[in-house]
Amino acid sequence: MAKYTPLAVLLFCAWASARASDRIPISAVPSRVRDAIQYYAPGAQLTEARVTEDRNYRKIYNCAYFRNIHLGSIKLGAHGQLLDIDETLVVEDVPPAVRRTIHTETKGGLIRKIKLTAEYGRAIYRVKAYYGKSTDIEISLAITRSGRVVERKVSRGLLIFFVAPRFQADAR
Repeated sequence: MAKYTPLAVLLFCAWASARASDRIPISAVPSRVRDAIQYYAPGAQLTEARVTEDRNYRKIYNCAYFRNIHLGSIKLGAHGQLLDIDETLVVEDVPPAVRRTIHTETKGGLIRKIKLTAEYGRAIYRVKAYYGKSTDIEISLAITRSGRVVERKVSRGLLIFFVAPRFQADAR
């Protein structure tokens, strides 16, 4: 057993260096990918970049970024195609067209969560909010960058009614 220990350590070091090799310096990220990051997440500052190989997209860039006070991650193809994006936002961080749509659709209600995601190669803002001044009606929206609503779900809040048992004397 002891004679295989150096071989195991050597294999582990080779595996660890192979995994670390997919991490690249931020300066090595191509300009197309950088431009796409700025398009989908304006003002983002890259903190980490990794590259992997793929049959369809050849190279895929997985990048982590910092924008305002939020951390996000984005996955892009070599030509800047959006594959995935994940970031939690506040209403002040969304584009003006999206902000107007949110306020119009929710009638000024309380916004619970805004999440930037990708669907079919497009950036989508997923919004969960309460409708108007009510906390019983919840609205879920999917909005494009241009402010168009592509999905809308309205649901009533959970209304739990407690029915007290009736204790009546049996009058027979």
